[in-house]
Amino acid sequence: MDEFSKERLVEQFRSYLKTYPVEYYENDTKKTDIFSLFTELAALRNEVKLESRQVKSALDVFKGTFETVQSSQEELTKELENCRHDKHAQRREITRSLLLEFLEVYDRLEAGVTTLNNYKPSPWSLFCKRDIRFIQGLQEGQAMTLRRLDQLLVSYQVYPLEVLNKSLDPHSMRAVEIDSQPDVENGIVTGELRKGFLWKDEVLRHAEVKVNKN
Repeated sequence: MDEFSKERLVEQFRSYLKTYPVEYYENDTKKTDIFSLFTELAALRNEVKLESRQVKSALDVFKGTFETVQSSQEELTKELENCRHDKHAQRREITRSLLLEFLEVYDRLEAGVTTLNNYKPSPWSLFCKRDIRFIQGLQEGQAMTLRRLDQLLVSYQVYPLEVLNKSLDPHSMRAVEIDSQPDVENGIVTGELRKGFLWKDEVLRHAEVKVNKN
């Protein structure tokens, strides 16, 4: 920049300063001295300390409230889990009782079907076709009901135990009669007097069996 330009800028700045309004406070009563400044700082420090205590107290209250809520949440979770467990156990026990009742009906139906299948009409009854048709109808009806009950038990995962010609298992069988067959080993089941059943992974009803003993 040349000298002429510099002088021109300086002159413009001088003109600006002359036209800029400047207020003078000859009798300024709001002057701040050192004492007032330190007084204000001390008051500010005390206020900050007070606010800090209040914030700390609020944080402590919040922490205690949070711990209480968390403890209540854990207790509620445990109670809900216990309720679910109790409800599941109660439902399982009710289902078990109902299945045992079904098995009682199953025994009676099976006994009725066996009796009807073993029925042999006398020579005189052969002349009465109505009675023969009645017996055949009973056989078919009982067999149909027994198959339906079998399907119902399977839907609940209930299956009969296989016990014949097997060693006595005290966990699933009960020996109620003794057999004596010389060609069969001791402890082998030779007859099933009452069927046993499994329900899922446990024994629903023990089988009552006849066990060989020489």
